Amino acid sequence: MNILIINTVGFRFSDENISNLRKDFPEHEFTVVDDKDVTDDEIKKAEVMVGFPDPKLLRKAENLKWLHLSSIGVDKHVDKSLYANPDVILTNSSGIYGKPISDHIVGYMIALTRNFPFFIRNQEKAAWIKKDADKDIFGSTALIVGLGDVGRNLARKLKAFDVHTIAVKRTMTEKPDYIDELYTTESLDELIPRADFVILCVAATPETAGIMSRDRIALMRKDSYLINIGRGSLIDQDALYEALSEKRIAGAAADSSTPEPLPPESRFWQLDNMIITPHCSGKSPTTYIRQYAVFYSELERFSKGEKLKNLIDFDLKY
Repeated sequence: MNILIINTVGFRFSDENISNLRKDFPEHEFTVVDDKDVTDDEIKKAEVMVGFPDPKLLRKAENLKWLHLSSIGVDKHVDKSLYANPDVILTNSSGIYGKPISDHIVGYMIALTRNFPFFIRNQEKAAWIKKDADKDIFGSTALIVGLGDVGRNLARKLKAFDVHTIAVKRTMTEKPDYIDELYTTESLDELIPRADFVILCVAATPETAGIMSRDRIALMRKDSYLINIGRGSLIDQDALYEALSEKRIAGAAADSSTPEPLPPESRFWQLDNMIITPHCSGKSPTTYIRQYAVFYSELERFSKGEKLKNLIDFDLKY
């Protein structure tokens, strides 16, 4: 099997990783290339592709049987019409980002409620100006929308902060011990007014596009915060800007935007009650280690003809 590993920003196996793959899977041929240097011939020969390839390349991958993405998000690669082979299988790297992303969210919560942006701006001006915290995290209520890897890790951490956790997910399952209340997304409208923090941890699909609509943003309390670590498409951007600029909600934080990157002329940059980070919440010093471990395990299954753990359903889009 010809396996093409494409290095991209945020994804790169070490030389030791590659050496171990070649040693442990001698039946496969491994080609490693940077995304800017990949050739049409390498794409054409690839039977397995690893990384985050430009979707435009996939029509050239006429021998591709399996694409393993280095990301959780699959929205750019989940359209079957992108592929030359209609029987291709797709996996993602679910399981590697939940811990760093949930850390990032907790950081948002602390920064927003404790007014860290205000203090940082004043520190840059050498201005000693006090400001009381706007909200206690302990005793607050967090509404976690999506209970995948990120949502589960976040809920566990929030229990240590004495936060009441409510989660919603697409289908009902048994409630985990670390969640106080569990509902399906049909209950979202009645749950939003209860939340101090509405936290979006869902994948971008046609079903979740605009899940925080203008009407749902209007349901949020004036002292509540909206946090998004999913795609910018989850939120009505105009409605969010209006709610923030008019102080109809206390604040927001986002690690993704529409469009992305967020252009310099975007009015969101001017808001003093929003934190913007450049789609970096999943990165940590140990990300590469977990990326390798997930692919290694999937390659073991693939080589044995077993079902892959992180298999994506092209119809459900996740």
